[in-house]
Amino acid sequence: MHFQGEEREVGSVAIHSDRLQADSLFFALNGVTDGHRFVARALANGAIAAVVDEARLAELPAGQGTLIAVADPLAALQAMAVWWRRQLSSTTFVAVVGSNGKTLTKDALVGLLAGHRTTYGSPGSYNSQLGVALSVLQCPKDVPVAVIEAAATEPGEMARLKRMVDPHAVVFTNLGSRSGQNFGSRDEHARELLSMAAGLPEDGWLLMGEDDPEVLAQARQIVPERQIQKDALPRLTRQRHVERSSLVRAALPDGTEEDLLVATPSPEVLKDLELAMGAATLLGMRGADLLAAVADYTPPSTRMQMWRRPDGATVVGELANIDPLALSSALRTARSLMGAQGRTLMIIGDPLAGLTAETAEAMARCLRAENVQLVCGLSADTHGLIEAALAGSDVRVHRFADEDRMRAFVATELRPDDVALVHVPRDTMVTDSWMHLVETAAATRLYVDLAAVKDNVAAFRKLVGPHTKLMGVVKAEAYGTNPVTVAHTLREAGVDWLGVATADEGVALRRAGVQMPILVFLAVPGDLDRLVRNRLTPSLYSMEMYDAACRAAAASGRRLDVHVEVDSGMHRSGLYPEAAIELLGKLRGHEHLRLAGLMSHLGCPDDPDEDDLTREQLKRFGSVCAAAAELGFEDVVRHTAATAATIRFPEARYDMVRIGLGLYGLQPSTATSSLITLTPGVGLVSRIVEIHNMVPGERVGYGGLFRAQSPDTRIALIAAGYYDAVPRAFRKVGYVLVNGRRCEIAGTISMDSMAIDITGHPDAEVGSDVLIFGQYAGFSTPIEQAAAAMDTVSHEVLTQVGPRVQRIFTQH
Repeated sequence: MHFQGEEREVGSVAIHSDRLQADSLFFALNGVTDGHRFVARALANGAIAAVVDEARLAELPAGQGTLIAVADPLAALQAMAVWWRRQLSSTTFVAVVGSNGKTLTKDALVGLLAGHRTTYGSPGSYNSQLGVALSVLQCPKDVPVAVIEAAATEPGEMARLKRMVDPHAVVFTNLGSRSGQNFGSRDEHARELLSMAAGLPEDGWLLMGEDDPEVLAQARQIVPERQIQKDALPRLTRQRHVERSSLVRAALPDGTEEDLLVATPSPEVLKDLELAMGAATLLGMRGADLLAAVADYTPPSTRMQMWRRPDGATVVGELANIDPLALSSALRTARSLMGAQGRTLMIIGDPLAGLTAETAEAMARCLRAENVQLVCGLSADTHGLIEAALAGSDVRVHRFADEDRMRAFVATELRPDDVALVHVPRDTMVTDSWMHLVETAAATRLYVDLAAVKDNVAAFRKLVGPHTKLMGVVKAEAYGTNPVTVAHTLREAGVDWLGVATADEGVALRRAGVQMPILVFLAVPGDLDRLVRNRLTPSLYSMEMYDAACRAAAASGRRLDVHVEVDSGMHRSGLYPEAAIELLGKLRGHEHLRLAGLMSHLGCPDDPDEDDLTREQLKRFGSVCAAAAELGFEDVVRHTAATAATIRFPEARYDMVRIGLGLYGLQPSTATSSLITLTPGVGLVSRIVEIHNMVPGERVGYGGLFRAQSPDTRIALIAAGYYDAVPRAFRKVGYVLVNGRRCEIAGTISMDSMAIDITGHPDAEVGSDVLIFGQYAGFSTPIEQAAAAMDTVSHEVLTQVGPRVQRIFTQH
């Protein structure tokens, strides 16, 4: 290893040059994209050093920052993970391995344990050689339990993963055929996955998720019989399907039985939940606590997503793989949705990489067993294998020359109560066909461009510099979008913290697997126990909050990080400066609480006419920060700037800034728009559902405020009203866009609909998309302008988007 530059303390690692935290060590990995091309950019963006391939050192520009040259950057990252794992000797590591269901089982186990003890779970499906390394390195030092997902698709992979995880216990989900072509036999595949459990500590255990004699025989060759857990564990028995949930009978080893309603229709998700219950029991969770946790459990979004069309048909998008076990799981879930009526259709995309005649036969057996009536595919040779395997069965097969013909057929073939399962690898062309079917499920949609969100994070990172942390504010359903999806996007973009308003918002993020630091601005004293259990940081804005934090931290036996909020002049929440300084005195040397942050809110940093007030607020906040330093507090994160102050007041940025509205490319005021370029990322879109040809003098809507003037007047009805996010005051905006052309609003906006004048726009027809506000398909009606016309703010416009508006996330 060669080292060039000064020594610095590393607080995090990064593999993307634009997604850095303030203390990141950048690893230049040799993947699809060569990380060495972005070393200079990473260093310029604030990476404290870059780990590079020593064979590439000569081609990298010198003098731009600290470089660490190694033989293999990925191996170095993994070695760092091994080292960090050794520092976590007091944490019980549980590895989740298997062919399918790993992510669901891992997330379920983390969710069940959340109310029992603090638990860390690897993010998403981070289960590869890179993902496991990042998961281990992100694990906090003080958590009692860490649950890490691991996958091996080639011989020898699990040994490297095992060194990083070094588990105390292993959960084995099942053995399917996915990636089996890389192993000589099914037994070899099983041995590779089970090798994670080799050499467990004396009190360790292996929990088996399926009763497969062949797999069990392989397990017995690796793990002592006494460590294999398969009996005397909780069991779930599905009673019946209730809407999109399941009524189940939970039976515990002590004989306790209870009926529970679990928020999933999928038998396979229930099986994963049962396995997680077994693991939670082995980790010491008591029966009563376990049943309560199962009753509260909501499965996070998976790669399967479901939309109900207005005609009663259901579209199920499964962007996963062609493994027969996974296919069976998807089909069973689809069948559970349709009840006793309707058909099951399957749409198979191309290419089906690695599909063999043997796998096609297995898929055909699965399709027959699950009572699929119709299979649609393309003219690829691999689809011919499936058609041949289904020959002579009752399953109809239709193959099409191109996507358009298949899409047209499926759209007309779907009947009420049918379920169409679209099962394709991610990003294949049939995904567009699936999206076409999905969009018919909701006339009004809110489009959120996640790429724009990431671009805006990068813009703020560039503005504030590498040493200032970024907090993404995801309160109020992430400004009306979806907090879980946005939170994961912000994590990928290198955001350091998340901010929410209430304890419920923070707990929901934890249950969805979000592991980032989360600050709760406006918890109440009764929330403190939940905050401690879920590793949420409270803002102490009153002495009552301080007292509650003391009690909760003492009861937990852990030291709780807190932020103290200073009322610097906005007089909304927070302690006056004198009271805040008095509280700092109480926190100095406190046994149970640690001052981790100081914060304040600014009242009008977006208004240049009130800059004197803003500076006065900053002065008051600065006096409390100075007092904290005099009292000897160190490593305190000071933050007072939201989006507007971040842009307009460099002196307000301190150690961290809080970005909410700016994440979506929206400007707080005209005073900020010339200082930073943001990418608009949100658009509210509906459809024309009816057109009326009017006679002069006829009137439209409640109160008849619009009167037709000419004989060629055409009025279109849009399926969006004030319940959906178009308030009655939107009449003041005056127009919407149809195919980029302005159409005036006609009359009063109703609860469910609004009318527009499409006279002179012959291309406007039933089914045409209508942009109400925001950005869509290259057209724009700035939300800021719409808000100003309605005498409100963009925040209110976004957060009023109603629950029946479908959220669609795009990533370009």
